[in-house]
Amino acid sequence: MKKIIALILALTAVFGLCACGETAEQTPSTEAQPQVQETTLPETTPVETDAPETVPADEDFVFTYNGIDIEMNAHADGIIDALGEPKSYTEEASCAFEGLDKTYYFGPFYLQTYPMDGVDYIYCLWIVDDSVETPEGLYIGAPQSAVEEALGAESFNGSNAYIVTTGNSRLSVIIDGGVVSSIQYDAVVS
Repeated sequence: MKKIIALILALTAVFGLCACGETAEQTPSTEAQPQVQETTLPETTPVETDAPETVPADEDFVFTYNGIDIEMNAHADGIIDALGEPKSYTEEASCAFEGLDKTYYFGPFYLQTYPMDGVDYIYCLWIVDDSVETPEGLYIGAPQSAVEEALGAESFNGSNAYIVTTGNSRLSVIIDGGVVSSIQYDAVVS
């Protein structure tokens, strides 16, 4: 039961993170907010190892599903078409952009788009079950040590998440009880 409640809380937080873009005006809250410490990967020289590769600092994160690359800030139409019929779809007026934010549910993940100049772009993707794995080798239920190996210890926010920004994208991995409970890719929109 605790895991279900934790998952519901994590998904609620994810929806909140995706709901509004970074350009949205936010009203200060009187409630204590968790501290999020964001890390940008340093430029590195590749080293031959058996460990999972970390994402180079100048490249965006890309999630691949059934051979379809899903990159943040990419034109959404071709990706949505290639993914096929979603299990569900919702839309609402964007609080950060002019037009509609659209959310598609494809089973193992949700995908949200944002509108700009009449075109929809990929805004965020969050994984909701353990049937898929990220290119970084992470999945729901993976041990915290795997996250640290893939993203680096310096990306830990000191509380419950590993957060890495590279290029125009961000990867957030939430830890609960020493295992991954949530994985989310976000577009960095200026």
